[in-house]
Amino acid sequence: MKRSQWTVLSALSAVLSATGVANAQVADGSVEQINQAPQQEQDNRVVVTGIKGSLQSAAEQKRDASQVIDAITAEDIGKFPTENVAEAVQHVTGVQITRTRGEGTSASIRGLPSEFTRVELNGGTLASATVDLRGGGGGGDLNRSFDFRLLPAEFVRTLEVVKSPTANMQEGGLSGTINVVTARPLDLGKLTLVGSGFASQNSNSGKTDPQFSGLFSNVFMDGRLGVLLTAGYTKSRPETHSMYGTVWGTQSESVRHIDYNNDGDQTDTFNIPGQLRPEITREDNARTALAGVVEFDASDDLRLSAEGFYSKRDTVSQSFEYLHIPSNANGPVFDNSKTQFLDIAGIDPTQVAFGIPYMTGAALDATDVRGNDRVNDSTSDTSWIKIGGSYDNDVWSADLSVAYSESNLLGDNLNLAQIQRFGVAYDCIPGEQVCGIDYSDETRARYLDPNQGIVASLNGAFDRRTKDELTEVRADFARRFDGALINRISFGGVASQRDIYSNAQALVVSASALANLVGLQPSTVQPGGYNVAPFTQLVHAGSGSFLGAYHGNMTFPTQWIATDTLALLAAIPRKDLVANGRLLENLNQVVDVSEDIAAVYAQADFESPDGNLTGNFGVRVVHTKQSSAGVAPDLTNLVSLVDAGGTLLVPPAGNIAAKHEYTEILPSLNVKLDLTNDFLLRFGASRTLARPSLTQISPSTTAVGGAGNFSITSGNPELDPFIALNFDFAAEWYPNTDTSLTLAVFHKDLATLVRTVSDQTFIPVTFRTESTNTDEVRLAQFTRNRPENQEGVKLTGFELGYQQFFSFLPGPFENLGVQANYTFIDNSDENVLTAASKNNYNISAFYETDHFGARVSYTWRDKYVTAGLPDGNNGLGERAGTSATLDANLSYNLNDHVSFILEGVNLLEDTEETRSILGDLPFDFFDTGRRLMIGARVRY
Repeated sequence: MKRSQWTVLSALSAVLSATGVANAQVADGSVEQINQAPQQEQDNRVVVTGIKGSLQSAAEQKRDASQVIDAITAEDIGKFPTENVAEAVQHVTGVQITRTRGEGTSASIRGLPSEFTRVELNGGTLASATVDLRGGGGGGDLNRSFDFRLLPAEFVRTLEVVKSPTANMQEGGLSGTINVVTARPLDLGKLTLVGSGFASQNSNSGKTDPQFSGLFSNVFMDGRLGVLLTAGYTKSRPETHSMYGTVWGTQSESVRHIDYNNDGDQTDTFNIPGQLRPEITREDNARTALAGVVEFDASDDLRLSAEGFYSKRDTVSQSFEYLHIPSNANGPVFDNSKTQFLDIAGIDPTQVAFGIPYMTGAALDATDVRGNDRVNDSTSDTSWIKIGGSYDNDVWSADLSVAYSESNLLGDNLNLAQIQRFGVAYDCIPGEQVCGIDYSDETRARYLDPNQGIVASLNGAFDRRTKDELTEVRADFARRFDGALINRISFGGVASQRDIYSNAQALVVSASALANLVGLQPSTVQPGGYNVAPFTQLVHAGSGSFLGAYHGNMTFPTQWIATDTLALLAAIPRKDLVANGRLLENLNQVVDVSEDIAAVYAQADFESPDGNLTGNFGVRVVHTKQSSAGVAPDLTNLVSLVDAGGTLLVPPAGNIAAKHEYTEILPSLNVKLDLTNDFLLRFGASRTLARPSLTQISPSTTAVGGAGNFSITSGNPELDPFIALNFDFAAEWYPNTDTSLTLAVFHKDLATLVRTVSDQTFIPVTFRTESTNTDEVRLAQFTRNRPENQEGVKLTGFELGYQQFFSFLPGPFENLGVQANYTFIDNSDENVLTAASKNNYNISAFYETDHFGARVSYTWRDKYVTAGLPDGNNGLGERAGTSATLDANLSYNLNDHVSFILEGVNLLEDTEETRSILGDLPFDFFDTGRRLMIGARVRY
């Protein structure tokens, strides 16, 4: 083996036993070679531990390697730097994360959307059917992302972030690839037992939950056979407070027969909020995860292995939504002084909202208000198994593997809907974080009375099933040439076959049917309805106050009466719900997609005689074949069930099927030049791709609506992939073993993008109120969305990285260390390429002795566009605000075997906010609270 490759492997072996955050690089880009690095104890090299050792190892790897891999490594087996894997990766230069109700779930690299990031587990691909049924209707987008919540942090040894690809890497990571690496038993080389237990608390819920994990690893047969088993269980009950889903629609005064502007007629048209939505979401999650690896050295040259992973996640999520729907108010205006209008300039003339004033404030009597309990009760499981062998005789090497992954989801998203009528005044002020909500004097006296509401229906997704199956066969071969300029030639390929299917079943049980099943009594408040009071509850914050992280001057309800869907479901057998309800097969929402991929590559590694110039070049050829099936909708006979939360009945118009295939050539080049022992330059060039999401390539057209918000979303099976041409240049300086200073400049030319094109249209809809047996046909405003291939954009930026341990300082100060990075991104068109924050930085400070360790990290992200102009959010566009997260971790080592750990996440209680680009109107505000964890870890 060449010196540069051997040094890289030995350095990474040091990192894998170190503490903290480091940057790792590999000469040939092969992640699998990292996993097979020999242990330092076995070859008598010095064992380097701690954060200082991690930084020194990273500096050595950068000097010897041509391909950049930023890495976050575990401090020890079973001890990852943070308890959420995604939240750890945000500390890598140029990486930002996406959170789902406060917990990190996916990652973006260099300002590109998270769907451009490929995530692997030990170099393999996991199936993904874990969609979110929590939202109204079906909910969830079938994508290719790995949900970091599936994997306990204790399982992870290293997170590798690859920014400059090589030909032997699997395609799909247009912006980069994140490989989640777990421990290997033959690398550990001895009996290892690790156990940990934590208690975790969310500040919004005030509830404390357990988390346990364990690891066993040992070697047998004189170290030739290794077995590693891990298991983990986590229960979490977080609570999210939000004011979100504020949507605007165009409405004429004549539709609701209200004179909004008090001018004596009902002929004017205004943009009115479709909904204002305070919400408290309580989750009860339980995750069980298992993983195992068996490795066997059949000879000095041949290693056989089998590994598997299984994760099961049970979720019961209650969304206590308090929908205020001004567009459904029966009026009249009860306080003209509250009425405000705003003319918003810049709206594209193609938008329905163009030239129409926005009614940003109003006080409307008999406003439709719905205090609901939407329950997502689902179980998802993901499994992965990989069998393979690796042969290496120092001249030839080969890696062969077969992997199978399956993911399943089964769940409901049912809501006991009610209807209340209150006098509501709203106020959406430009520049504010939330819209204000207040009530008339008469309403304040009764809005917390459970008898004010009547049952509308039980409705929502029912027996919703999603299945994703993925089979992957891979072969890699390499030939080494000692003393030659081209010192290694590698070639190989991968073939994969994927099938994904999701039904779209829903259930609607009318108010009268529910009344018969549980004995509901007629309402004395709203004639013709049934009193919902027996199945209601008072909703308020579990701990503290609702939206406690908001410090502005707007008013809103902090507690309200909502239905109790779980109590109703406990009172009625499931079979009786089906027998007395209407089971809807929404065929137009079905996703049925198959995808076959075949890829081959050839790659050459080179090194100059003096070893100062190294690198690799190669090409990957990828052929993708897709087939999909669906059902076209009949949009001329839409029926909205008013009593069923606006459930939209869409009759089928006929079956449709589509096929599409394409071939892409992906060349790559990586070069490193050592100018001195301390200073070096790097250059990389590549062509990368990312495929559209599985939902986007489905031919189905989904029409949904309710609560003043109707949309039509069409797939496009003819979509071609996203394509980017990438250039990287880096300069790195290592003045001593404790210090590194790096500058990386990058340019990405996205030749093609898949962009969702939106517009608005009006379609006749029959609004059916079954409780009164009435139908009303009126025009409803629909937002139409369709993905299309369009011209791309250019992305240019730079990354600065600095890390140092202050060993030169006297006394205890020599134990201090710091790591800081800054990323600047210039996006040529933020309305097309969203999620690109211009400025991003992270600062981490460390302190470590033999017994005590402390780490504090501050991450800041600039604002970014989430829905661009001209068509985003009915022509207003949408931008996320800045975010700032402070995390901390303290540890105390009682001895070599026992450690105590205290961790805090989002200590500043940062919130997530979005506002309109035009008009600066508030859209969304999420308060997820802070999370504290305390626990202990034992290792032998």
